[in-house]
Amino acid sequence: MEHRGQEPRRIWWARPRKLCALERPGGGGRNHRADRRAAEIAWLRGRAVRLVVSVMRSRHNLAAYEAAGLDWHHVPLRRVEDGPQVLEELLPLLRHEVKSAGAVALHGDVYTDFVAAVCAAHLHEVRGIDPVEGLTRAARAGLTVTPEACALLGVDVGEMEVLMRVA
Repeated sequence: MEHRGQEPRRIWWARPRKLCALERPGGGGRNHRADRRAAEIAWLRGRAVRLVVSVMRSRHNLAAYEAAGLDWHHVPLRRVEDGPQVLEELLPLLRHEVKSAGAVALHGDVYTDFVAAVCAAHLHEVRGIDPVEGLTRAARAGLTVTPEACALLGVDVGEMEVLMRVA
């Protein structure tokens, strides 16, 4: 069955046409819907996404990406304490993958704080954008940014909250 596509509910194009962070296509946890997943994957394909990177503990959605003709990479974030190690694994991967044609989509499950932090760290690494600014952009786009995500990047939550109020 062909799907026209539906934009994911929470998505941030950290680098337009190259890198986005989002909630798990189809929604996370108990709110997951297969028809929504198919529509959101179709939307991502329509935006030239060629690789989906999942940081979910489980392997959910990976077969759906493969069936849709998308490449995928799974780097499970099992515990908050593993964040620095997973971040260090993902940054070189993203740096390499965004050089190719097409885009990369990065997602967790329901929570978007870690993927927001990864994209903010990527922007800092390749564009020199302050992590505070990157996390603020993610939050403005609708992603959740938690104190844990801020701490992972050495960002003071209060500083980010000030920027959010200024907008």
